Amino acid sequence: MPRIFRFVDILDGELHTISDPDDKLPIPQSLQLISIGSSRMQVESVRLSPTDSSEPTVYKVRVRSVPATYNQLFRK
Repeated sequence: MPRIFRFVDILDGELHTISDPDDKLPIPQSLQLISIGSSRMQVESVRLSPTDSSEPTVYKVRVRSVPATYNQLFRK
């Protein structure tokens, strides 16, 4: 069954959506650090959104930005 991951910030603002039509991506876990593009985030919670059985499964992944470390800012 296809899945959709909707990444939102702590104020519920949508940040990014990832479609997983082949059901290959792992489901994020709470406190896991993830990267989307150049942004690093920590997963605060993962909720399964109710959907009709004929629609893709939708996961709402609430994340918090993780500040870059000094080494990441000045890496060459």
